[in-house]
Amino acid sequence: MAASITNCFLEWGLDTIFSITVDNASSNNVTVIEMSKQLNNWGANIMEGQHLHVRCMTHILNLIVQDGLKKIDKSVKRVRQSMKYVKQSAARVKKFKECCEYQMITCNKSLCLDVPTRWNSTYLMLEIAQHFELAFERFCFYDNGFLDYLRTSPCEDGTNAGAFTSEDWENVRAMIKFLKTFYDLTLKVSGSEYVTNSVHLVKIAELDLILKEMIENEDFHLRKIATNMREKFRKYWGDPKKMNKMIFISSVLDPRNKLEYVPFEIVDMFGKKIGNNGYGNFQRRDLMRTKQQFEKHKEISGGSSSKSELGKYLAEEIEPDSKNFDILGWWKINEPRFPILAEMARDVLAILISSVASE
Repeated sequence: MAASITNCFLEWGLDTIFSITVDNASSNNVTVIEMSKQLNNWGANIMEGQHLHVRCMTHILNLIVQDGLKKIDKSVKRVRQSMKYVKQSAARVKKFKECCEYQMITCNKSLCLDVPTRWNSTYLMLEIAQHFELAFERFCFYDNGFLDYLRTSPCEDGTNAGAFTSEDWENVRAMIKFLKTFYDLTLKVSGSEYVTNSVHLVKIAELDLILKEMIENEDFHLRKIATNMREKFRKYWGDPKKMNKMIFISSVLDPRNKLEYVPFEIVDMFGKKIGNNGYGNFQRRDLMRTKQQFEKHKEISGGSSSKSELGKYLAEEIEPDSKNFDILGWWKINEPRFPILAEMARDVLAILISSVASE
């Protein structure tokens, strides 16, 4: 694999590689080691390859959620089997549409199956299914084989889903709220047309907060899921010393964070235990409390001053956070004031643009 990648670099005329983003397959660890050796031979292994290997954040998110959903709720299995049954024949689809019309369901979305190993597809399946709750209830009376299928046809794990219960759709809606948080987070860090590298630390901190809140939740099922996910989270992001330092450097080069956010968040994540309560606190993440806490900390502590370019950059107030903030545009505008840092920012922050594009 390393040889194939090297040949691509030669074909593309790339002789300087800062980092390679890959998923967590063990073969990729070997590949990156071999790539580092080849870059050494070229005399182009920047910083001796210390930051060459970047683990794909979206892949880690997938592993974390999948670990929490290994013992997936029976209600979700029933929805999956119901989707499968209806979509198996055109006659069933027609009958189901008639049930929708009778119940005056106006949703234009189509029923879809998920891929059990892809939790984001499970989220999309459930999000659509909830609109057809009444249609599925009526379908039970108009198709004699539907309930038999749920009771007797084995799921992927060999068990039977069983017939719907009175609590199933309530469970489904709770699962949708839970998965939506991670779905939105994945979308934010997997963009290919904008810089995502600088927000990775913020998003890791958000996930840490979400899991801590869920562990303290009064819902036993959610607590159990969160505990499993927390264990997987700590495997990859449980020790700042083992995390790729580019995550921290790119955060410092984000004028919305600068130097103080990194140590603040490290202490917040690893230096103390945060207590939470109340269901649903983890659902709203437009402006995460991790950033709000940092801004409050900034107001109290103030900034430092220095005559160096870096010192001047760090001493200035942080930029307000917003959805449309263009970090590369900010550095372009401020390049006359910070020429060295601007060049560094372009190199570091552009890493994930090319990395994601090649994923």
